Amino acid sequence: MAHLDELGGLQMIEIRSSLPEELLMFADKLSMAHGLEGRVPYLDRNIVEYVQRLGSNLKVRGRRGKWVHREVCRRFLHPRILARKKKGFAVNVVDGWFKASMGGELPRCLLDHDSLIYRLLKPEPIRKMLEEHHAGRHDYYKLLFSLVMLEQVLRAQR
Repeated sequence: MAHLDELGGLQMIEIRSSLPEELLMFADKLSMAHGLEGRVPYLDRNIVEYVQRLGSNLKVRGRRGKWVHREVCRRFLHPRILARKKKGFAVNVVDGWFKASMGGELPRCLLDHDSLIYRLLKPEPIRKMLEEHHAGRHDYYKLLFSLVMLEQVLRAQR
C-alpha cells in the first residue's frame, strides 16, 4: 500500500471491504437465483494490480471518474453511453419490485398498526418516505428494503 496515492488507498479499502462482501455477493446470489452464469469484468488480478499503480490523474479528470477507461471505450461505445449517469445495479433489480408494491404490500407491511415495526418507529416519517420514493423525489430503496427485512425478522422471532 505504500506505493498508492490517496485515491488508490481508498480504492484498496473498497476492493477489500464492500466489493467482496456486498457487490460481488449480491451479483452472485442474484445470478444464481435466476439460473444465470455471471462474470464480473476487470477482476483479473493482473489488471487490478496494474490499475492500482496508475496515478489518480488517469483515473479522475475534473469531476469525471474512470477517465482512462472512458478514453479506451470511446473507440467502441456511443458517446451517449459514455456520458450517461451511473446506474446502480440494485436499483434495477429491487426498485421495480418496490414500485409494483407501493400501493399494496409495502405500505401495509410498514404502516399497518398490527405490524411489529409500527411499534418501534414513528409512522409519519415512514409514510413520507414511502410517498417521496413512490413519486420519484428521493431514492429510499435501501432503507425501505432494510425496514421490510427488519419487519420480517421481527415476525420470525414471534
